[in-house]
Amino acid sequence: MAVISAGLIISTSCLALRVYTKAQLLHKFGWDDVSIILAWVFSLGTQACSIYGYKHGGMGIHFWNVTPVVYDVYVKVVLSAAIIYVPALALAKISLIILYYRILCQKRYQQWILYGIAFVVSSYSFALVLAFIFGCHPIQKGWDISVTGTCVNQYALYVATAVLNIISDIALILVPIPTVVGLNMPGIQKLGLLLMFMVGCATLVTGIIRLITLIPFLNSSDPTYNIGRPDLWINIEANFAIICSCLPFLRHFLRRYAPRLIGENSSLARRYHSYTYDYTGGSRARRKEGLTQLQDDIELAENGGSMHSGVRIFKDVQVEITTETMPDVNRNREGDGYR
Repeated sequence: MAVISAGLIISTSCLALRVYTKAQLLHKFGWDDVSIILAWVFSLGTQACSIYGYKHGGMGIHFWNVTPVVYDVYVKVVLSAAIIYVPALALAKISLIILYYRILCQKRYQQWILYGIAFVVSSYSFALVLAFIFGCHPIQKGWDISVTGTCVNQYALYVATAVLNIISDIALILVPIPTVVGLNMPGIQKLGLLLMFMVGCATLVTGIIRLITLIPFLNSSDPTYNIGRPDLWINIEANFAIICSCLPFLRHFLRRYAPRLIGENSSLARRYHSYTYDYTGGSRARRKEGLTQLQDDIELAENGGSMHSGVRIFKDVQVEITTETMPDVNRNREGDGYR
């Protein structure tokens, strides 16, 4: 439970900093922020179920040491956590999709790709929630072990949840690649920018680990004990989804209140980018000062710009200089007798 509590504290802190940054510093609170807040609410519910399950539902205890009353609590807790967990991850992904739409999409096909991913994520999440709720006949059997009836294989639903989330994470990792590759910047900065976007999809790693830990849980004769690791990674993944979605926005907060932590001396002198002027070639070149400036593209987009315009604005200036020799007025005056 210490891991769950620590993750919850960190994710809540990151979310609070993001909300403050977007609302007070950038003055650009959007639907992606609403979505990530809702994701945090569902994530909080998932972790509350887990903590209650460890305290009162026999989670982490061998099945033969669990009483029927405790096992009844276990069934209710596991079902509730599964139902709440699915929309938590879905909303976190939707938040990332909205961000991508705002700062990456310059062409129609890119918009349709994000529409498609959003539709798929929403559809399978809704279907999984319905399957968890109505997967038994009668429905009450899903949370009441005293009821006689039949249920779908809930273990298969757990695996399906993990696999679908992994696939959607991979899709979201691939989305920014064409846009970033086409940017007019050095290769090392393109790589850094790609890594920055991939941070938002770090749940891919936790999702794979969770899928691996689910294997011993499938058809286990000791479910209350074997659910320990999968449940732990569910909560880690839920917290990671919040934390990683908030990280790209925290640099602006640090720039305002702790610029030295990100290698800056002033939050005003280096708000977005520094400019240098090259008069020999007749062009104004925009130069970044290192990979620490990459996140400014997000801040630029949040203030009404776009990442494309942020790195590809050039203006040519031509200057024509005309020289003319003027007569020496004093010499003319001397010649005319003016002394």
